[in-house]
Amino acid sequence: MFAGDLLGVISTSALEMGIDVGALDVCILVGYPGSQVSLWQRGGRVGREREAAIAIVAQPDALDQYLVHHPDLLVDHRFEHAVVDPGNQELLAAHLPCAAVEIPLRGDEPWVSEPAVATAIRRLEGEGALLESETGREWFAARRRPHREVSLRNIGTGFTIEEAAEGDARPRTVGSVGGGLVYSECHEGAIYLHRGRQFLVTRLDEVERTVTVRPVQVPYYTRAVSEKETEILSRDRARPAGSFLLVEGRVKVTTFIRGYERRRIHGQDLLGTEPLDLPPSSFETHGLWLEIPDEIPAALKAEKLHPMGGIHGIEHAALALFPLFALCDRFDVAGISTTSHPQLKKAAIFLYDGTPGGLGLVASLFDRFETLLETTLERIADCECEAGCPACIHSPRCGSGNRPLDKAASVKALQLLLGHEPLPEIVEPALLEAASPEPTELAPGAEASLDEPTPRVVFFDLETQRSAADVGGWHNAHLMRVALAVTWDSRTGGFRCFREGEVHALLEQLAEADLVIGFNIRRFDYKVLRGYTDLDFDTLATFDMLDAIHARLGYRLSLAHLAEQTLGVGKSGDGLQSIEWWREGRHDLVESYCQRDVEILRELFEHASREGHLIFQTRDEQRVKLPAPWCLDELVEAAAATRVAATRRTAVTAAGAPS
Repeated sequence: MFAGDLLGVISTSALEMGIDVGALDVCILVGYPGSQVSLWQRGGRVGREREAAIAIVAQPDALDQYLVHHPDLLVDHRFEHAVVDPGNQELLAAHLPCAAVEIPLRGDEPWVSEPAVATAIRRLEGEGALLESETGREWFAARRRPHREVSLRNIGTGFTIEEAAEGDARPRTVGSVGGGLVYSECHEGAIYLHRGRQFLVTRLDEVERTVTVRPVQVPYYTRAVSEKETEILSRDRARPAGSFLLVEGRVKVTTFIRGYERRRIHGQDLLGTEPLDLPPSSFETHGLWLEIPDEIPAALKAEKLHPMGGIHGIEHAALALFPLFALCDRFDVAGISTTSHPQLKKAAIFLYDGTPGGLGLVASLFDRFETLLETTLERIADCECEAGCPACIHSPRCGSGNRPLDKAASVKALQLLLGHEPLPEIVEPALLEAASPEPTELAPGAEASLDEPTPRVVFFDLETQRSAADVGGWHNAHLMRVALAVTWDSRTGGFRCFREGEVHALLEQLAEADLVIGFNIRRFDYKVLRGYTDLDFDTLATFDMLDAIHARLGYRLSLAHLAEQTLGVGKSGDGLQSIEWWREGRHDLVESYCQRDVEILRELFEHASREGHLIFQTRDEQRVKLPAPWCLDELVEAAAATRVAATRRTAVTAAGAPS
């Protein structure tokens, strides 16, 4: 290189170290490195003797595309804020024993008495990693080389990845993975990539903390399907920002790996899904969260936008642009969004440090958070895509497979959050009126309980990938495969979509409901779901509207007919049309169609609860009333009794006794 015989070099980020590689003229960066510091460290390898050019080939992600539209930031923007938390207990636990090997920790030094350090020393004493001197004024390392246990890549204890060996040969170490990633990246059946080679994970040993792999060549990759929960441990500070409350505090993040997908490398077609039975993994960290007022989800629903899809898209885009504001990798921070957090009782977006204990990354944006949201709004609104893409709201690490996402809802929600538009006044919807249409007065001496919990009702419908003709008839409905399922939950007041890999999450929601309402749900929807589970569906509290209609009339009516006659609305398709859309890859149409069916289902039930009847047309073309005095409380009570009986029957059968 120095002699000029070698005209160029392809390198990893190692050249950021500042090595003088000679008289180079051009630096080509494949994607934005993630920070201004890295950009100029890499670009600084050229132009040392004469003028040079630096080129960036932008990747199709939100950060790169934002910079493509704002190239001035590459030359005029200040370097990012470097953030480190010296009080991180996990970091202190790893480094204090290493420091004590070189020089004993002395109690008379001011830094040793700092609260975070003192806490870590007490912890390390208890674990046996530090030994207190006889005088009590010094601490020594218990091991000679504690640094060998400190990972340069991960905080905490990691797992060793080993290639299985034949016979008595020793396994070959392939690499390592942090404990926080092992379940999502190295579960049994996962394809692990190392130096461009594929390895199939054959065993995950949690006791020995090893992952066993074998080399393979397969045309697919794997992606874990996961769910995350956040528990708020403390609220350290808060402030109003725009039209929301911004809070900083400690959170506990729990991840549930439900299964994994096998997707074709070229085209990313779904080849199959497999369930996983893995323990949840948790860690505590530092986070910021937006407490979103109820008016914003209500406004999105009023405009037929998807509330969860909107805030989910904001979370993704904000995380992608985070490195513009703090010196970090774009995967050093993570997030969770929800339309109803169990502690907050409202919608929220959480951003948190992806490192156990936290590094202060998200906390550094507490006073500048509106700037991040403004940048997020600009990126999403400026993106030329129609419904969302990797350059705006899609994320390569989304545990739910980038579902649901709604670009228009993200833009609208950001405009409301930032105060660009005033919050609308909430008009209380007429939700599931189970009592008489006329208000009833309490008897003298009776008291109304305002704390009486309302039943949790879930309206449910699903669409399939295959028709009855494809699987040999309706008796094989369990082979038809779920294309999409949609629920509306009275607890959250919002819709939720489930793809095939999320069936177990769907079953959990149905099981938690006080009443599941569907149309032909027992003869179709539940039979389709039986292909994924051994659950006794009689144990679900269910009200099948079609069963009730058949019991009254002696024959069945279609949902489309009832919707047209009772509500004056039509359906956008049918089951066979939905299957065609699915095969054509027009999944957005399937989702819209299925969600609309759930809306119609809910509106019909509300009409029957309020008016005591539905409308249908006889064969003589007479519009008549179909008695439907559906009282929610009575239906819940009846379903609960049926559920208890079915549960007892299942328990007896499982015990081997006569049923």
